[in-house]
Formats: sequence, C-alpha cells, structure tokens
Amino acid sequence: MPISWAGGILETLKINMTSAEKASRLELIIRFIWGTIVAIVLCILGIFVSLAVFVQWFHILLLGKRNTALVNFTNSYLKAYYGLSFYFNLSTDERPPLIPQF
Repeated sequence: MPISWAGGILETLKINMTSAEKASRLELIIRFIWGTIVAIVLCILGIFVSLAVFVQWFHILLLGKRNTALVNFTNSYLKAYYGLSFYFNLSTDERPPLIPQF
C-alpha cells in the first residue's frame, strides 16, 4: 500500500529480478564493459543527486514538506543504482539503461 504525504504519493519499492541458469561467456565480458560505462554515468549523476538531497534537506527544514521533483529525481537515481548493482553482481541478466529514466 502506498504511503501518502503532503506533496503526493510515495511508491513502495519493489524489485523483480529475472535470471536464467544458463550464462554466456560473451555476456560476461559485455556485462563488465557495460557496467563500467553505466557506473561512470551514475557517478556523475550522483554528484547532482547529492546536491538535490542537500537542497531537499533545507526545503524540509524551512517549509516542513518535501519537494516532489527532488524526491522523484533521487528515487530514480537510487532505482538505477540498485539496478546496476544487481546486473554487475551477476544477479540478473537485464541490462540497466545507460541514462536512468527521470
């Protein structure tokens, strides 16, 4: 059940992983290269997310409510980060997108 707050609805995080028993050696090499490229992109985005969390902190402190755009931006980053973690740690075969959906 979603939790409501003053600015909208917070979604419950659900993680679905799919993986086959059979694994490809070529996919293992591609996984390392693709995961490294996506990790670099997420590191750069992580700087902006850190700034967004900092701004969100002051927004909550001064106004007593969350900014919906900042919450969505941060949540999108976290979903992309954990998607990359599952892919990079061989838990799933689904490749994460190069740029997360915001």
